[in-house]
Amino acid sequence: MRTKTITIGLSMTLLAVLVFFYSWQIEPRQLRERTIELFNPVIKRDCTIIFMADLHIPLINGLEDKILAALKRNKPDIILIGGDFSAIRTEASYAIDKLKLLSRYGKVVMVLGNTDLCGLRQCVYCALKYPVDRLTQLPATILRNDSILLPDLGVRVVGLDDPVTDNDDTLAVRAPDGASFNILLLHNNYKLTADQKRRFDLVCSGHTHGGQLFFVKPFLHLFDRTIDTRFISGLFWTGKTAVVVTSGIGESFLPLRMGVVPEIVVIHVRKL
Repeated sequence: MRTKTITIGLSMTLLAVLVFFYSWQIEPRQLRERTIELFNPVIKRDCTIIFMADLHIPLINGLEDKILAALKRNKPDIILIGGDFSAIRTEASYAIDKLKLLSRYGKVVMVLGNTDLCGLRQCVYCALKYPVDRLTQLPATILRNDSILLPDLGVRVVGLDDPVTDNDDTLAVRAPDGASFNILLLHNNYKLTADQKRRFDLVCSGHTHGGQLFFVKPFLHLFDRTIDTRFISGLFWTGKTAVVVTSGIGESFLPLRMGVVPEIVVIHVRKL
């Protein structure tokens, strides 16, 4: 009986070690491509949009190469980044170097997340405090309650500043241009009403990490009350508006992922 108990104990310990190792070193190095196809009559031509969020750079070894390979393969017209590009202690210079890598593969448009705004050292937000000559070298368009029109595509991107740190301005969510394919990009969509979402053709947000650990998903709102566990990740519809919530790429707090593979979202918008 004692031998059997010891065997069971050793087996359980080995299983726990293997599960921990998988969630620490194996799954965080994977990358899934979630593909979505949309149709729109006002867009000027077919285009490909890649959306990613919550990178929390620096990334775990090997993941950056997989992201760059996916960008090269999909040839995006626009790369949308939905905040938390940096981790809390990421140096601004390092973040800018990584943005330069991404900008080789398409136009980068991004908003800021809570870790971009509250870094303990420097962060993406600090790049906005650089002298004017450095700002001209910033390899991305950062939208802070503002918008950008891409006339060659017939696409307008409205970027809402981080709602988690209360830097958002809902006036930026006013009725957009009806002559464009309108995208709302933000870090967390929890403050938006259904009516505000319906003003856009596409809403892209992150922040949830998809729960990061599959068994935490049902209880995630207990840790972060800005997260609705009904819409933790995936594609949802509000009328004719496609609402994409990505499970993100990096990790926060615990450097673990289990049952929630890092992802980028590839959105093909076809002209009707």
